[in-house]
Amino acid sequence: MNNHHLNRRAVLGGFAAAGAATAFPGLSLAQTGPLEVGSVEVISVRDPQHSGQLALALENGFFADEGLEVTPNYTVNGPDLPSLAASGRVKVLFSAMEQVASLRLRGLDFRWIMKLSDISNTQGVVIGNNSGIETPVDLAGKRVGMYAGASVELAIENMCKDHGVDFSSLRFINMEPPEQAIALMQGDIDVMACWEPYVANAARSGGRLYFTGSQSYVEDAQTPKDVNWLYLATGLTTSGDFLEEAPNTLKAMMRAMIRANEIIINDPAAAVDPIARGLGIPTDGLEGILKANDYRPDLDQRLATGYPDYIKWAVERGFLDEFVPLDDIVDTSLLSEVAPGSVKI
Repeated sequence: MNNHHLNRRAVLGGFAAAGAATAFPGLSLAQTGPLEVGSVEVISVRDPQHSGQLALALENGFFADEGLEVTPNYTVNGPDLPSLAASGRVKVLFSAMEQVASLRLRGLDFRWIMKLSDISNTQGVVIGNNSGIETPVDLAGKRVGMYAGASVELAIENMCKDHGVDFSSLRFINMEPPEQAIALMQGDIDVMACWEPYVANAARSGGRLYFTGSQSYVEDAQTPKDVNWLYLATGLTTSGDFLEEAPNTLKAMMRAMIRANEIIINDPAAAVDPIARGLGIPTDGLEGILKANDYRPDLDQRLATGYPDYIKWAVERGFLDEFVPLDDIVDTSLLSEVAPGSVKI
């Protein structure tokens, strides 16, 4: 990775710190004590949804500014994270909330201490231009291309509940996202349900974006309405032992991540190249994904309502053995110190 010169990094860091103080009321960027641990390995997925801030903070030297050495260990698949954490070697990981629930069900004490990104808006449904769908009730009996077990199914189910559509009447066809787009354009399916960048590509080439996990275009194709049909989020996760052992180290990580958040929120175009470089991924479509995600660290009512809804769905589908309460996975103690205005539950 290319490192910025120290003077350039200091200038950029100063701007980021000033901006963060504005964007996140009550944010404390001041160091709160000596780091208990100076070097931390972070397990995450080589994907901007999980690791955008991590890559950006590393490329811009935000961890180094905190006196902290962070080594990323990227995996290919999110479902691998619980197994890696269960090995006992991992102290810090960036994981989805249901993965923390899975660890708790294994008897492992891991806590979600800061939200990194709400990715609900990148999970969407596109209707074909020739599908005959004008109102939600027209969805009844339609053919829906979706990868079996995809979480966007919950968004469809909740949308159906809100609009009085018989969810059981939908005819789901198991398809990979690239196949869905082709099938939608050819009229072999009426609806496709998946994630970015396939959603945006399909909307441009053969359909209309109908809704996502957090926004609905059902009533107005031009003006989205906020909804909470699916809540998916990644977060900074740590073991209970490390939370007690190294709170200052974790707070340093949180400050660096919030500085990265500020850049992504205020100038996503500027975040594209360092994130792509840090993760070794293409830049194509990355800015759109960064704009679609919500990178505020807020623990709010969307989480309080959306988490139990998602976990109940995961249990019903057999992805989790039993329900895990939100209080069992979330610990707000450090975020309350670093960014108290972000703790809203």
